[in-house]
Amino acid sequence: MAQRAFTIKSNKMFKHLVIMAVISAVQCADVVRIPLHRHEKSHRTLASVRAEIAGLRSKYNVTKTQTQTQSVSKETLINSENMGYYGNISIGTPPQYFLVLFDTGSSDFWIPSSNCLTKDYACHDHHRYNSSKSSTYIPNGKQAGMLYGSGDMSGYFSTDTVRIGGLIITNQTFVEATKEPGNTFNHKHFDGIVGMAYRSFASDHVAPPFYNMWSQHLISKDIFSFYLARNGSSQQGGELILGGSDPKYYRGNISYVPVTQQGYWQFKVDSISVNGTTVKRNFQAIADTGTSLIAVGDYEAFVALNEKIGAKRFDADNFYVNCSTVASLPNVDIGIGGKNFSLAPSTYIHHSNGLCLSSFFYMADYIWVLGDTFIGNFYTEFDLGNNRVGFATAA
Repeated sequence: MAQRAFTIKSNKMFKHLVIMAVISAVQCADVVRIPLHRHEKSHRTLASVRAEIAGLRSKYNVTKTQTQTQSVSKETLINSENMGYYGNISIGTPPQYFLVLFDTGSSDFWIPSSNCLTKDYACHDHHRYNSSKSSTYIPNGKQAGMLYGSGDMSGYFSTDTVRIGGLIITNQTFVEATKEPGNTFNHKHFDGIVGMAYRSFASDHVAPPFYNMWSQHLISKDIFSFYLARNGSSQQGGELILGGSDPKYYRGNISYVPVTQQGYWQFKVDSISVNGTTVKRNFQAIADTGTSLIAVGDYEAFVALNEKIGAKRFDADNFYVNCSTVASLPNVDIGIGGKNFSLAPSTYIHHSNGLCLSSFFYMADYIWVLGDTFIGNFYTEFDLGNNRVGFATAA
């Protein structure tokens, strides 16, 4: 069976992308490729950075009492600039199109419902699934709820045909969200989330779409991988490949490390160091496409790491450097599976309102999260069949 590839976009030109997908499928018999898109803006606002940090704490259910800092950002999670990679899917017959975040840091698949609460702004601000307009809809009705730090998301399960990158998944169960938590999803570009972590973390243990792709023999390998083009354009931002990996997107061999806990894509990191000085050894981390930064799961390491790269504290969550010195900053070396993965300063420093902020922020004494700052530099393969994660230098 041919390896399948699906790519992500960050705008709402649905009809154009569907046409492009058909053209791509005709032009190439072996793979199906849809151009990956992202936001065109190259600078983030400070509010969006703070919002991402607050959002990540919400995602991992981190409360203020779990953090060591005395002042935790109160900013609501708003749309982030150049922080996300999104893609189109469709649900139902005829297809209803949605823009989704493919998130390896969660397992639930949810879409706003046409029956969402009248006063729920986040729900009404996005495309909503209407089961009455689909001939392949199968009622379920069981209540569903997902806990976020900013509040509960509630809804009910439904089942329908789902199309992702030319793959047609039958009898896919998902959550129709009727209530979205607080302001978390207000103004977000994406409509919903397709969780790509392990089934054990999914609400009611519902099989995520990738599991059904495999069980329905739509892909030849139970592997998916991400190439995130950090210097790409909004029209050419990378690819999510379903059913394998593509060597053209990385150099050398993929280095693998076993998953240590089958919930998140969690693995052991040997060390993180700067200029040969080790900041932290032997800790657990998660590969998470749903966040753009790197969450440090140890307060002392958070401070030490930023100080060793020459950064100064800006606020409780952020360190900054003089923008004129970025090129002279040291690399940050992350050891995984006996191999070193080095982040250059141009990749871990981001611009925000004239400031040059470090991408290393403190979430809680919990676990480290390697987001797009890392994955964008290192092609990442998620091997469900062998319960391992692989990394290689992105081409």
